[in-house]
Amino acid sequence: MWHEKMRKLEEEIIREASTEKAFEHIKFLVEEIGERIAGSMEIEKAAKYITEKLSEYGLKTWIDRFPIYHSYPKDALMKVIEPEQTVIEAKPCGHITSTLIEGISGELVYAGAGGYEDYKGIDANGKIVLVEMSWSPPRPEKARIAYEQGAKALVIMNWGSIENPVIQKGAVKSVWGNPTPEGWEKIPKITVISITRAAGEYLKKLLKEHGKVKVWLRGASENLWVKAVQPMADLSVERREFIIVGGHLEAWGKTAICNSSGNAMMMEIARVMAKHKGDLKRNIVFGFWDGHEIAEAAGSAWFVDTYWNIIDENCIAYVNIDNPGIVGTEVPTVRCSIELKDFALKIVEEVWGKTGVWKQPYMGGDESFMGIGVPYISFSTEYTEEKLRELNYASLSPWIHSEADTIDKLDPELYDMHMKFYIKLILRLCNKLIIPYNEKELVKTLMINLEKYDETLRGLTNISINDTIERCETLLKLMEKLEQAAREIEEESEKRGFTDKVETRAEIVNKALIRISHELSNIIMTEAGRYDYDPYGYYLTGKPIPILYKSINKLLELKGRENEIRLWETKILRDRKKILDALNNSIRIVELSLRVI
Repeated sequence: MWHEKMRKLEEEIIREASTEKAFEHIKFLVEEIGERIAGSMEIEKAAKYITEKLSEYGLKTWIDRFPIYHSYPKDALMKVIEPEQTVIEAKPCGHITSTLIEGISGELVYAGAGGYEDYKGIDANGKIVLVEMSWSPPRPEKARIAYEQGAKALVIMNWGSIENPVIQKGAVKSVWGNPTPEGWEKIPKITVISITRAAGEYLKKLLKEHGKVKVWLRGASENLWVKAVQPMADLSVERREFIIVGGHLEAWGKTAICNSSGNAMMMEIARVMAKHKGDLKRNIVFGFWDGHEIAEAAGSAWFVDTYWNIIDENCIAYVNIDNPGIVGTEVPTVRCSIELKDFALKIVEEVWGKTGVWKQPYMGGDESFMGIGVPYISFSTEYTEEKLRELNYASLSPWIHSEADTIDKLDPELYDMHMKFYIKLILRLCNKLIIPYNEKELVKTLMINLEKYDETLRGLTNISINDTIERCETLLKLMEKLEQAAREIEEESEKRGFTDKVETRAEIVNKALIRISHELSNIIMTEAGRYDYDPYGYYLTGKPIPILYKSINKLLELKGRENEIRLWETKILRDRKKILDALNNSIRIVELSLRVI
């Protein structure tokens, strides 16, 4: 009965959603506004446009204003001094250490994609490092690593084909969101500039042919605090639980792909959802984040910091809409938290008629919700591996962050399919009686990695983390019982409808599911934990249980160095307590829930 009603509602909303209307918004944002950087009149104009439109659609709207640590790139130039003399056009990144007008010079070295493994065998200390633009690691992480390696400057060659004339814009603060006193000290103190693909290939060729290349460069940016302008909206559905649908408003270049496409899709989804808000069991909050491109997700981080209590108690998911419908992409790819993986991939199969690809979040985009533990989900089609090789791994297209990011780079038919996916996803998150988390998969993932680490430790040291594995086993058994209770509640709702008893029992189960995610997610995906943020694109966020990964790998490197071994053993013992705490809290939550259901 309820499922049939929801199926019809889903079909109706999908019919009403209009790609044409979304493209009207894209056209305005791209052609009437264009680049919209924090602190500018352009982003103010965009915020006004969005709130006025969403108010017309019947949503409650407002604009949050708050300080963010921002940067305005100024100018840059590069020259080859030896073995020949050449001038290279360049652009500075945001949040760099500016050179003096006379610039700096030094030996050039090439470090691939700019990750830790790319520096093996390279002495970067005091050198100027050339790296490839890629998203492995992202630009801010390249800068953080280069600074850590002692480089005096970093030069980033663009991705795409050698014919691509684009110099990509970007920023390199690394520290997530607004810095704290401790975070301020961690901002990379390094000059970073960007050049074309062709210029980068030329420099690589010089290095290959001559071995030693000397370059000169200068770059400048103005780093300062500005007032963010962040348009927000919600459907005002009178329910405690809610979903956040977000996407960054601040954008470089012409902004079609990144991220007028996402902003417009959010607006159109808001329009059709507002027409049917009486049929929704949960509220939807829409966030158009400022401070994304340069202040490294400062807008979404401020939102989490400011509304922490409400988010921690009642937010069931963060849905990020960014770059939908890029021309030439075709591989449906979900990047989401483990507990939403099955749920999201099922919707991909419905819309695309084939199995999608799943990837774990990596502390990029606006993943400010990873620490607090709100499950994250984003979706877009990606290039095939063959196409990626052709584009030198320009995974987000060769055009983003430039004046080439125009409307013709979007595929309307593909965009429409993205909209269908997001409508199904958001509507089901709103209306599922029991939140569609697979918490057992979350716990199993944690346990499998703990078992691997425990086995590794047995060959290195006398310390053990076996007690964390035992706690996982206990939690899994309890999760079986909670899942059974959830199934019984759903069966009862089908027979008797949403009675007060059904609603109350479902609320107890949902509260337990929310708490488990909020306890365990940060252990699985972050080093910083619940209350702080890892650096943007931080290399450890892609590793299993980051707080153990680094320590155990250090032990593997330290054979015979007793003092250092004892230090890292102590760190493992103490970090193990964080894992035990999260597991024990989860166990208590499920035990209490089972008693009162």
